[in-house]
Amino acid sequence: MRQKQSGDRQRSPRVEKKRELARQEILQTAQLLMRAGGVEAVTLAAVAGELGMTKQAIYHYFPSKEALIRRLVTTLVDDEVNALLAAVEAADSGESTLGTLVRAFYDHYIGNLDALRFVYCQSQLYATPDHGMDQETVRQEINPRTQHLFDKLESRLVADAKLSKAKRQRLRRLAFTAWTSALGLLTMLGIADALDDSLVHSNEDLIDTLVEVFNNTASM
Repeated sequence: MRQKQSGDRQRSPRVEKKRELARQEILQTAQLLMRAGGVEAVTLAAVAGELGMTKQAIYHYFPSKEALIRRLVTTLVDDEVNALLAAVEAADSGESTLGTLVRAFYDHYIGNLDALRFVYCQSQLYATPDHGMDQETVRQEINPRTQHLFDKLESRLVADAKLSKAKRQRLRRLAFTAWTSALGLLTMLGIADALDDSLVHSNEDLIDTLVEVFNNTASM
């Protein structure tokens, strides 16, 4: 029978808790760097410098830069989903769910457009895996989170359990369309922000129009 090697020993709960706290501190520092300097500011050297660590020490918690970036993306997606669900659950009725979703998405990202870019634009801008997300991360980490969001939205929208399957699917498509419309608006606002070129319409008018459109559509 093979004797246990040192690498086989399981870490104690206390040690694992300390490691998780260190991971969270690294992720929080990465987010602060992103807020201060944008997507390009998030490097292992910058994170290590802020924490008074070496790059090699970062590898003790994240095996690669890619691992850190992907964990940061999933953390940001969690933040988004939690914010949207909290807003929707506090809404008055199913008829205002989609409008609430749109406004909550706007409120969540308008003050932190670099987070939006970090989550949704990297894979389009960069072909290298250290910037974007691989298929495994999307399928195993991102998709379950968005699936949970739309499951909750469907439950909120479907007040009548006897609705046909086709009508339930329509409401779910409406929820997805509302979400993508909010994403499109914020992407446009992000472009305007990067170019320092304001849009013709005010942010308030644009978001109010989207909210009105989806609230009216959901009640049809």
